[in-house]
Amino acid sequence: MKPSQLPRPCDGQVFLEPPELNGALGLALGVEKVLHQVKTPFQELAVVQAGPLGRVLILDGVIQTAEFDEAGYHEMLVHVPLLTHLAPQRVLIIGGGDGGALREVLKHPGLERVDLCEIDAEVIAACRRFLPGLAAGFDDPRVRVHIGDGVEFLAGAQEAYDAVLVDSSDPQGPARGLFNPEFYASLKKALRPGGVAAVLAESYFLFPELIRGTFAVLERLFDFACYYTASVPTYNSGVMGFALASLGPFPLSPPEPGRVAELGGLRYYTPAAHRAAFALPRPALNLLPPEVASMQENLFASGRTGMPSL
Repeated sequence: MKPSQLPRPCDGQVFLEPPELNGALGLALGVEKVLHQVKTPFQELAVVQAGPLGRVLILDGVIQTAEFDEAGYHEMLVHVPLLTHLAPQRVLIIGGGDGGALREVLKHPGLERVDLCEIDAEVIAACRRFLPGLAAGFDDPRVRVHIGDGVEFLAGAQEAYDAVLVDSSDPQGPARGLFNPEFYASLKKALRPGGVAAVLAESYFLFPELIRGTFAVLERLFDFACYYTASVPTYNSGVMGFALASLGPFPLSPPEPGRVAELGGLRYYTPAAHRAAFALPRPALNLLPPEVASMQENLFASGRTGMPSL
């Protein structure tokens, strides 16, 4: 869609996202007031007030995060992989300019440093101003912010990380390069032994070919690659999917209760939700490589440890 054709929110009107499924399914948002609207060097950016949904960030006509349900996305993107890792100390976030993923990463004891690479500085500036509940972590002394292309940053990374989290928009515009095999190979190279990664893998209702392609690559590169979901009503279809890739730790093991307790008050994540997120319906399982699908279909048949049966 050309920039001139992108939907633009207006005060007191219904905002319509560009629909998916060949134009058959989209989201409507009742906008009370447009708080901020600007064309950045990379995209159209808007922050709106939307009644009980609170403040909503919109990029290139697509809802990115809403105060109403952002915890479902950010807590599951972050805590599932970080609780899979044995003891994460250094974490890289690609994207994540709204600050929500950063806020959650900083809750983990033992964390020494977080690098965050966001291509659009104006996203960070807008969220610091209008979404401070998400963006509070940018002032933490453990955080280093890098403004630039995430693909280039990862390809040239001199550091090794315990976890890499890819908090991107949909595979279009400035995020397009975050969904190809070369990027996933760079991601693996940037991880320490025993490292984990979580990347956006979209809704199985709307992006079946992307999911098939993503797991065809991740299964080949990593020891384990699993698909898990979260309920996020302000994303089209209400489902957001993630790929968890691991260089050692088994993704389907239950999290340690003591580590979960150390995170303090969470609004969405629970240990039960963590495990259940990997329990998939048939349409999602059908998109995964056979070994991955079998492992996830038999998730609760493998015993308390979650380790696969021998």
